[in-house]
Amino acid sequence: MNRISQLLKLRPGEWKLVVPLLLLLTLNTIVGELLQVVATSGFVSKVGAPSLPWVWMIDMVALLIFAALYSLVVDRVKRVQLVAWLLGGFAVIYLMIQLLFFYGVPAGINYFLLFIFADQQFFIFPLAFWALASDVFRIAEAKRLFPVIGAGYAFGSIIGNSAAASSASIFARYGGEPFQLLGLAAVLLLIGVALLLFAFRNRTLPSRQSKENQINIRESFTVGLDFFNNVPLFRYLGIVVLLGYLGYTIIQYHFLSVLNSAFASDLQFQAFFGSYRVALIVATLLAQWLLTGRLLERVGLKSSFVIFPAAVFLASTSGLAIVGLIGGAMGVFVMELVERAWDQPVRKSLQGLIPDERRGRVTTFMDTYLLAVATIAACVFLLIILNVAVVAQISAYLTAVIYLVIAGVAGLAGVWAAWRARAEYDQSMLNWRLSRRQRKGFTGVMKKLDF
Repeated sequence: MNRISQLLKLRPGEWKLVVPLLLLLTLNTIVGELLQVVATSGFVSKVGAPSLPWVWMIDMVALLIFAALYSLVVDRVKRVQLVAWLLGGFAVIYLMIQLLFFYGVPAGINYFLLFIFADQQFFIFPLAFWALASDVFRIAEAKRLFPVIGAGYAFGSIIGNSAAASSASIFARYGGEPFQLLGLAAVLLLIGVALLLFAFRNRTLPSRQSKENQINIRESFTVGLDFFNNVPLFRYLGIVVLLGYLGYTIIQYHFLSVLNSAFASDLQFQAFFGSYRVALIVATLLAQWLLTGRLLERVGLKSSFVIFPAAVFLASTSGLAIVGLIGGAMGVFVMELVERAWDQPVRKSLQGLIPDERRGRVTTFMDTYLLAVATIAACVFLLIILNVAVVAQISAYLTAVIYLVIAGVAGLAGVWAAWRARAEYDQSMLNWRLSRRQRKGFTGVMKKLDF
């Protein structure tokens, strides 16, 4: 244990909380990744890829509702209690969905429900988890320990996607259905509840609950909107997020559509999709460890936002140039790798410049509301194109060309917006909405902003 502590730079006694938090994040990620693969492959195989835009639209509306409800309780409930509620609640939901399968409810409905709730777990749980971790550790400790705890994402992603791929082979050989994994998922989440309560059984965290009697969701939304309206850098980055994820959603649909056409059964779909996600996670880890930091130092923060929309454009070009699964898989792999290994860390770095008292609302606006709007807009485009294609009897190939061209145009427009954000970067740093960073002196702050 001493050698491990030295390797991970853990000080005496810290492992008693770091290890449980690492395991808790790992368990949650295993469940999230496993069920996302099962839900996606099951729904596309049973219902069909053309219905995906409807599911994604409903999913984003559900995310907005869940995010709003979460904002009402996150500062009013003890963090340990909130995390335990989320884990236990999702465990109960998954057991109920498994019962629906057993009682013969149509598989399309069950996979739809599983898709929605697995995605909400993917978005909402990390918000509560990292809020709890921030309560436990001071800022100086967090810089040292959060990367260790965050390794749970990697462990859980690899295990969860590997389990999805291998279980498909086992079910195909010995019999069984993917929905039987829901019971395992519920057990893992309940183990997480027990682990959480055990780790914090004798620990009292500082009370950080809000003292306000009422929380105004509209006011929180207005703060985020004001930031994007009046800080030019964030205004153009908001456009980058909207256009980038519009194209991103369309290209993901294309990949799942060609994947469904390439495989005859949902188990084959699940095996390939799970293996693909394992490869994506491994590539993401290698890129983050070996490339992202070094490239960011060379490129600079203000020039880094152009890469994601450029990747969206290249992914659409790949789908147009190489017909079928190979072109779709190559394009979406590069696009998702750039989004995970580059764009997300870059956006988190930029969000660190937002003053503490506004950061939560502004980041929620960027990472939730803008993402939801972009996804819904992409789904509307897809539904219009797919329905017109059916009425006008347009071939599947030409239909794919139309929506991939739209994705490519969105990527190019995102590159323009990112270039405008670069031009406004230095001037935006002087905006009073970022002024809290100047308490220790303007010169010191500008040095911190020099990426």
